[in-house]
Amino acid sequence: LRQILTDVIEEVRQSVNQDIDGAEILHSLLNASWLQSLLKVYECLQRFLRDSPAPALDYASGLSLQLLIDIRALSGCSEEAKELYRLLRQPHLQALLSAHDTVAQRDYEPVLPPMPEDLPDDEEATRIVCLVKNKQPLGATIKRNDITGEIFVARVIHGGLADRSLLHAGDRIIEVNGFPVDGMEPEQVIQVVSQGTIMFKVVPITERPVHNQTMLYVRAMADYSPQQDPAIPCADAGMSFRKGDVLEIVDQTDALWWQAKKLPSNTACAGLIPSTNLLKKQRDFWWSQPYQPHACIQTFSPTEEDMMAIDEKCV
Repeated sequence: LRQILTDVIEEVRQSVNQDIDGAEILHSLLNASWLQSLLKVYECLQRFLRDSPAPALDYASGLSLQLLIDIRALSGCSEEAKELYRLLRQPHLQALLSAHDTVAQRDYEPVLPPMPEDLPDDEEATRIVCLVKNKQPLGATIKRNDITGEIFVARVIHGGLADRSLLHAGDRIIEVNGFPVDGMEPEQVIQVVSQGTIMFKVVPITERPVHNQTMLYVRAMADYSPQQDPAIPCADAGMSFRKGDVLEIVDQTDALWWQAKKLPSNTACAGLIPSTNLLKKQRDFWWSQPYQPHACIQTFSPTEEDMMAIDEKCV
């Protein structure tokens, strides 16, 4: 290929001498140093594919170590043997021989163990999530399926430790630190994940909903305290604010409970606040009730209360 290009350059040079349009540009392109280097690399690769060279041996590193042992065992060494000993001990040469053996043995990736033969066909795919909890909360809530006893991640708080560890709402927790949690109460699971290194074995949710959310900022028109709100799924995950505070809404996935941060904020973890949809439901229900002084107003119908009473526990 280089010879062909050389002949083409010679013909173009003659065209340049004859002052043919564009010949000078083509000549400078074909004679460029980067193109010549590229052709050398191409021919080298082609020669490698054609000859298919094979290594003479695939244990050069081990052979060099054996030579070092043999030279050291000699009673009287020549200057050549001493120089060879010094060369073979060089870290760069040892690394080169090790890389040679890796390529010769085609040891490019770790060998995975074979799949067990008795693995059930319906075995669910699991994932291990390991995180270190110091004093900060995990930033997630869990709930228990009253029928099956299974424990699920009910909600992941934006910016929290669980969010950064790629836990997702809907993931089923199978084990915590090697202990099966099916059938346990959420309070018992919370005790297990109270501190230290935590290893979750989870079955990921098969299809996570995709939400295209726009950035939203609101100003609070009233004070709010999650500890005094009986409707909030998890008071510990709630965020209090006062009238006039500016809130950044970071998650509107839940139609009833948004996740927000107060601005300015020193923490990356958000908190739960009632959504505008929830406030509208509460306001409409309140106005629809007859005036009953000194009576406790029931905020929702039994059906709506069941929908909201998720019984989440913050971990």
